[in-house]
Amino acid sequence: MSDDVWDAPLATIPLRATVTVPHLGASTSPANTEVYAPTVADAAVFLSAAAVTTGTVVVRNWDAIAGEPSATPLREALASMGTYVVRSAEGLTCTSRSTSGHLRGIVVDLSDHRDLVAPLLVLTALADDPSELRGLGEHGSYVDRLLAELQGLGALVDWDGETARVFPQPLHGGEWTGAGEPAAAALGAVLALLVPHMRVSGLTLDDASGRRFLEEWHAAMAADEHILPGATRGTVPFYI
Repeated sequence: MSDDVWDAPLATIPLRATVTVPHLGASTSPANTEVYAPTVADAAVFLSAAAVTTGTVVVRNWDAIAGEPSATPLREALASMGTYVVRSAEGLTCTSRSTSGHLRGIVVDLSDHRDLVAPLLVLTALADDPSELRGLGEHGSYVDRLLAELQGLGALVDWDGETARVFPQPLHGGEWTGAGEPAAAALGAVLALLVPHMRVSGLTLDDASGRRFLEEWHAAMAADEHILPGATRGTVPFYI
């Protein structure tokens, strides 16, 4: 692994872990010792890992994220694709309902949620049914670049400048940059859980946030925790 290209690992077991999501942007201090608060886009990377591997992830610092405008749409999208999403005193838990890895397609408008474009493009590219992501024309060349990267991995996408229709299609390895945005680049690690020979670039792996992400990601992949969604006191299920 170099400082800018990472051969991300395949999943050998469902990802079952409790995580503290790091922010994937730049450090807040010249000494690279402080990290910004996480965002919905950062959390989506770890929650997506649960969805695609038939696993369970608890984001313990969800309270720092829950007030963002895209927090509820992310929960809704994950639930629509076939996951069980609950919030408890421990954080937000995302559990795959499917033991076969099946993810349903979705129809969703992302015109007001640029930060969900990359995670939902990646998830729909791994789904078993067609999806429609609408309102993408609002986000300009960012969408064009993400779609070009997905298509370079073999994804089948019909794009009319406003709506991306994503169809089931086996993907192959390659390089993923997330159009140069760190949280989107980290989604290459999600693709790599299922797609061999994925190389991830666009993450600054030698700064504080990059090192923290790698540590949290590898720890989550190895954790294999026994987690029962909704089992903790004070759990409030959003979707049943």
